[in-house]
Amino acid sequence: MKKTKTVNKKGFMLVETLIVGVFIMGIFSLLYTNFFPLIGEYERYKNYDTVESTYLVHWARMIALKGLSDDNYNTVKNVGYLDISNCDLYTNSDGISSCSSFKTMNNISKIYLTSYSTVKFKDFIKDNRDFSRDFREYISYLPTYSKNTSKTPDTGYYRVIIEYTSNDIYKYGNIELFKG
Repeated sequence: MKKTKTVNKKGFMLVETLIVGVFIMGIFSLLYTNFFPLIGEYERYKNYDTVESTYLVHWARMIALKGLSDDNYNTVKNVGYLDISNCDLYTNSDGISSCSSFKTMNNISKIYLTSYSTVKFKDFIKDNRDFSRDFREYISYLPTYSKNTSKTPDTGYYRVIIEYTSNDIYKYGNIELFKG
């Protein structure tokens, strides 16, 4: 009888296990370094432009369209923004009552009307300590919208920005306003 020679393969399993282990640890380290910053960004921006805030800012836009005079829009053209939280700015009694009840029912603290491009408003807010840090962070988070040159106050495009509280947390939203 012929004896066959057997090859010792006991060391191969150890090397294979080490290679697979290093590969798995590499994948987990990549996931860890890329996933946790995303969670941090989510935690930071989760109160910005939510469905609830978009709904509220839509109604703020409707009240602004219905009750603000052309003088207010001209102020925004010249200055770049206008605080329209004061319900006395609205021209008719329906606008004043709508503004007051809207702010009260939804815990709205601030409503701003800005030009479509938020560059002037961002520059004003950046170092102004009259605004909360959270509001300044939200404004710095917003894009400038300056690349769309067809949407200017001269063509009737503005932006409405609101600040409100929900469950003792400040939340923010913005929406485009077209006054044609």
